[in-house]
Amino acid sequence: MPPAFFTDASWQPIDDAEGIPASLHQTIRDQHSLTQRLKRQHNNAFFVRLLSHAWQMPAASEQAFLRCQNEQASVREVLLFGSGQPVVFARSVLPQSSLTGKNRDLLSLGDQPLGEYIFNQPGLRRGPIEVTAIAAREFNPLLESDFTAEIAWARRSLFYLREKPISVCEVFLPTQTSAV
Repeated sequence: MPPAFFTDASWQPIDDAEGIPASLHQTIRDQHSLTQRLKRQHNNAFFVRLLSHAWQMPAASEQAFLRCQNEQASVREVLLFGSGQPVVFARSVLPQSSLTGKNRDLLSLGDQPLGEYIFNQPGLRRGPIEVTAIAAREFNPLLESDFTAEIAWARRSLFYLREKPISVCEVFLPTQTSAV
């Protein structure tokens, strides 16, 4: 079952988005690998913590985004850490029909960053990007410190890997120094 913050989110095309903080504007609009960007920002003090990877039914909005109705998907949730702090929560939705041939490698990434894998594959194509704002406190159960009123901005990207759709959602967590 998808977390409430994915089923209730009001996603909008990135070109229509308003209110994205200046500090995130460039990162959210970047078309390149977030993994590589975070590695540069954190002087390679970067790692991934796998939270879950299981078969489930994606949220209705994820199904619509992927154009894959009523299809089970491999859903992977991770935290990306930079300089020892969680900086991004990521949720990847990999429809069963997209996991054929070499794309089956996506099922065994473990703690390897998805972005590191897909951006090194020939023929990767990025489709639409949507954004939304989410109450950062929704992520408190995953973190060591609690957010109260902070907002986390999220983007979800539709990628085509070997012409098969996958959805990657990245939630940019507020810096932990602002958490209580």
